[in-house]
Amino acid sequence: MQDLSFALRELLGPRSLAVQGAVLACLIALFAFIGPFGTYDSIGAAGRLGYWVLALGANWLVCASIVILTLRLAASASRRGRALAMTGAALVAAVPGTAVVISAETLFRPGYEGGSALGTIYLGVAVLMMAISFLVVGVLARVQAAVAEGEPPSPGGGGSKTVRFLDRLPPELGRDLVYLRMADHYVEAFTTAGSTLVLMRFADAVAELEGAGGLRVHRSYWVSRRHVTGTTRRNGRTILSLSGGHEAPVSRGYLAAVRAAGLA
Repeated sequence: MQDLSFALRELLGPRSLAVQGAVLACLIALFAFIGPFGTYDSIGAAGRLGYWVLALGANWLVCASIVILTLRLAASASRRGRALAMTGAALVAAVPGTAVVISAETLFRPGYEGGSALGTIYLGVAVLMMAISFLVVGVLARVQAAVAEGEPPSPGGGGSKTVRFLDRLPPELGRDLVYLRMADHYVEAFTTAGSTLVLMRFADAVAELEGAGGLRVHRSYWVSRRHVTGTTRRNGRTILSLSGGHEAPVSRGYLAAVRAAGLA
């Protein structure tokens, strides 16, 4: 499912990771300040900060790693199947997550004896992991719905920008653009429903696709990022595999941009 692959690449992109890091830092600062779960009364300010850096930071990494792995393995499953997989992933992630919490308790609360509370700790961590997992599923479902309607997903969550080139396509081809290629004085546009020729300069077509979630990869090719399914090397050249069995070559001049976009 190409839209899911695109969403996962966005989730692991520099901008997304920066946002996740900022959110995590804010949560750590908040928890260190208010001291939930008895940490305010039993641990000093510096200790609380260390406690929540370990407890939240490590669990964030654990949950994120298992969620992303599960999503990759369940990419071809139905939405219901993916939800069941995510539930299992949350329960699995709660096992190392519980170990993280016990480690934090042992390090920052001297004399801690957590054996009797192991089940309670696991249940609390599992609920947290499940909440994070289903939040991710909800975000991906929203992205996939946008893709199904032929709209490029918006990382900021705002309204989609009008893409002028899409108005040039015949209605029967839809608006889910896979790639463009130059064809003499025409631009050949390929959607998930077929292809058509548009009489215009290739550079003008690329300009009209600003905000469509794609990039130019060759003087004669433009591709939609969410329809890139893989990368191969052939005769010393980088080739992008696209939805529908299509391919697009990457020229040296555009290779850096393709790599920066996480496509090669």
